[in-house]
Amino acid sequence: MNNTENMNFSNDSGSSEELKKIISANLKKLISQNNLTQKELAKQLKVAAASMTDYCKGRRIPNVEFFVSLKNKYHISIDDFLTKSITPATATLPAKKSFYDQNLMTTYYKYCGLYYIYYFDTSNYKGRDTQPPKDSLVYGVLFLYENPSSLEVPEFSCAAILGIKSREEVTRIREILDPMETGSDIIDYIGLHFPNNAYYGDFELSQDHAFVSMRHANTDKALLIFHRVDNNKPDYTGGIGTINSVSKGRERMPVVQFMGISRHPLDMSIEEIHHALLLNYPTFKAEIEAEEMIRNFRTLQLDSDAPEQGFSDYQKTIVVRSALERYIRKSLERNMFRYGKISERDDDEWYHSIKAASIHHPDDKTPPTQK
Repeated sequence: MNNTENMNFSNDSGSSEELKKIISANLKKLISQNNLTQKELAKQLKVAAASMTDYCKGRRIPNVEFFVSLKNKYHISIDDFLTKSITPATATLPAKKSFYDQNLMTTYYKYCGLYYIYYFDTSNYKGRDTQPPKDSLVYGVLFLYENPSSLEVPEFSCAAILGIKSREEVTRIREILDPMETGSDIIDYIGLHFPNNAYYGDFELSQDHAFVSMRHANTDKALLIFHRVDNNKPDYTGGIGTINSVSKGRERMPVVQFMGISRHPLDMSIEEIHHALLLNYPTFKAEIEAEEMIRNFRTLQLDSDAPEQGFSDYQKTIVVRSALERYIRKSLERNMFRYGKISERDDDEWYHSIKAASIHHPDDKTPPTQK
C-alpha cells in the first residue's frame, strides 16, 4: 500500500468484525513465525502490551502508524495483511536458493496437499500410560503447499492442526477443508477456527528425506522427518516418520515418537492404526535364562525329595517369581526406547497399509496450491 495516509477502515459492523479476525490471525502467525511473544512484538512496534493483546484477540483495529511500523520491521504488504491470510514465509524475507532443479520441484509438487495425521497422546508421564488404543491415539491435519514468492525459486510451506482427540472430529475437519479451492482458504480456516492447535512452518526435501518444521506460537516447535519417495506416481500417498516436539499435559517434556500421515482416509480400525505405529517391539531370546530356570527347577525338585533340609513352598515361590522378574526386567532394559528409527521397510509397510486401507473418492482432484 503506497498511500498509507489514506487508509480507511469500513464502519460496517460486519466488515469491521471480519477485519479484526484477519488482523488477529495474521498477527498470531507473524508472532509464531518469528518466535516472539505478544509483549516482545509490542515492544518492537512501540505500542502498549495491552493494546497488542486487544489486536491479537480481535477486539480492536490498530491505527495507521502500527501498520507502517509493521511494514518497516517485517517487510509485509499492508494490503495483504488487511485483506487476506499471510503465510509464515511471507512474514519474513526467505533466503534465496542458489540453484533450480525442475526434477526436484516435480518431487515437491507430489507432496503438496492435505494429509491425515496419526500419532500417540504424550500427555501422561512416561511409564504410566495404560490407555487403550481408542484413548491413546491423537489425530491432526497437515497441509503442504507452494508458497508464493517473488524469488525465482519456489518456496514450500506447511500448516497443520495437531491434537485432535477423536477420529470423527478430524474427519469433519477434512470434509470442510477438502472442497476448498485455494490454499489461502485452508490457511484462513486453520488460523481462525483452531488458533490453539495451529502450527505453521516450512517444508523441505533433501536427497533422501522430507523435513517438515513447524512452530506453535512461542510454546512448541516440531520437526517431522519422513523418507523421500521418488517414483512415477502423480502424488505422495503418505508415510511414517518421526516427530520431535514438546509433550502436552501437566508436565511438558521433550518427546520423540512415530507419526503416520495419509493423503486419504483409512479404512482401518483404531487398533490396526495403533499397531502400525508401534514399531519397536520387545524381543526376548531366552536361551540363557531358560537354562538358568531349568537349573533352578532341578534344585527345587531335588529339594522336594528332602523337605526337612530345603525351602518351604513360600520360599520356592519367591525364588521362581524373583527369577522371572529379573528376566523380564533384563529384557525390557535391552529393548527400552533409546531411539526411534524408521527403516525403509517400515515406511514401505505403512505405505502398503494405507494404500490398501485408503477410501477411494471418485472426485479426488489435484490438491490446491497457495494463491
